[in-house]
Amino acid sequence: MTKLLDQDALFWFCAIAGSGLFAIQFLLSLVGGSEVDDAGESGAMDAAKINWLSKHALTGFLMMFGLTGLACKREFELPLPLTIVLSILAGLATVAATGFIFKGARRLHSTGTVFDLEKSIGKEAIVYQRIPKQGTGKISVSIDRVVHEIDAVALNGEEIDSFHSVLISKKIDDKTLAVTLKVKGGDL
Repeated sequence: MTKLLDQDALFWFCAIAGSGLFAIQFLLSLVGGSEVDDAGESGAMDAAKINWLSKHALTGFLMMFGLTGLACKREFELPLPLTIVLSILAGLATVAATGFIFKGARRLHSTGTVFDLEKSIGKEAIVYQRIPKQGTGKISVSIDRVVHEIDAVALNGEEIDSFHSVLISKKIDDKTLAVTLKVKGGDL
């Protein structure tokens, strides 16, 4: 038994260390800890770059190396050289899978605020924040099935109270639209 434990010590160490680090990383991600990633303090990373030696990849390698080594030795009773080769291959496969998952996740990054104000011209909107005379308020408008709050001014300089329907007339600048009060059945 002691000889078996000595032969398996490397695999046990890697399996326990990798699983422990994985559990710690998982718990930290649940509570929002450690916002700094492997790219550095700013978190900025070139989208095309895969960081193969990240803490996630190292954790995955250790865990799979250890677990595969234990399975090969104890369950399949494979010789030690074949066990080591299969364990290294399993660890490298985990590193590759981790790298590709994070590369794919980086492509999903979006600020969520990129849209073309020109698409809103002619659409109906709701005044979200009162538009004062000769001042700026806010409107809510749906553009491409997403509701946006946009700065707005009254085209003729009038005051428009909150929750009134307006029509978007034109774009003033990159973040402001001009609106007119929507006429309902001939009234204002």
